[in-house]
Amino acid sequence: MLTVRQITDGVNAALVRLYPDRTVYVEALPEKFARPSFFIRPEGRTITTLNRDNVQVQQMVTVQCIDTVDDHYAASTDRLYEVADRLTAALLQRGAIVCGGRKLTAERVDVSRALDVADVTISMLYEDARPADPETLPLIESVQTTTKPKEG
Repeated sequence: MLTVRQITDGVNAALVRLYPDRTVYVEALPEKFARPSFFIRPEGRTITTLNRDNVQVQQMVTVQCIDTVDDHYAASTDRLYEVADRLTAALLQRGAIVCGGRKLTAERVDVSRALDVADVTISMLYEDARPADPETLPLIESVQTTTKPKEG
């Protein structure tokens, strides 16, 4: 089963192909980050049983498109939406997100804007093999105890 990390790595690779000159942050956004840049943030994951061997996975990932700002901390709406539109078009192409030896396509893309960033939330829907049972200790088959009555 694909991991969240494999999917974020696939989104990262797609960003680097589109914008090789921009920094992409994955783990955390540092206090002093580069502008313009991207920040990848995994969001919700839903796993639904299809049958005994397979599951359907919906994984959402948000890419924060961070723009340059002027002296008043204002960013260009046109530039932000130009980046968001280019990213949306690229991710909606069949097999645009390569991860874990698979090629995923964004099923849905939502774009929103706040101050100096545009959030592009990607929703991917794919089928995967049901995860294997985790290794556990064997069940206790029998218990023997010895008791001694207290005299007294």
